[in-house]
Amino acid sequence: MLLRATGLLTVAVMIAACAQPAASPTPTVKPLAVITITSPKNGDTVPAGNVIVNWEVSDVTLVPAASAQKPEDYHVHLALDVDATQWVGKDTVVPAGDANPNPTRLIHSAAKTFTFANVAPGEHTLVIWLSLASHVSVKPPVSATVKFTAR
Repeated sequence: MLLRATGLLTVAVMIAACAQPAASPTPTVKPLAVITITSPKNGDTVPAGNVIVNWEVSDVTLVPAASAQKPEDYHVHLALDVDATQWVGKDTVVPAGDANPNPTRLIHSAAKTFTFANVAPGEHTLVIWLSLASHVSVKPPVSATVKFTAR
C-alpha cells in the first residue's frame, strides 16, 4: 500500500510539473538609443528669448504619443529648468495635458527640434530623455543634459 501511495504521489508531482509552463523571461525594453543634443551645446551662450533646441536620437523611431499604437512607440520629453530626476529612469508618468505643471517647460515630442519661448537671461539646464508610449522613461534611461547661458 505504501509503495502504491508513493508511486501515485510521484505520478502526481510529475503531472503537476509538466502542467506548469516553463518560466519565460519578462521582456524589457532596452533600446540601444543615444540622444545627442546638437544645439545648444553644453556651455554655449545663446540669445535670450526664443531658444531653439535640436537633438538626434539613434536606433529608434519617434512616434507622437497621441499616435502610439504599441508600448514601445517611443517619444522624448524635454525639461527646461525643471527637475527631471523624478522621471528619468523611473516608473513615474510624465504629466501631460492639463496635468502638466509647466507646459511651456516640460514638453512631449516626436520631433527633433523645439523652440522654448521667452527664455530669460541666465543659466539654464535642458534634459531630454526617451520614453515609452505610456510616458514612462525607458530603463535603463536614455537621456542627455546640457547647461547653457541665455543673454
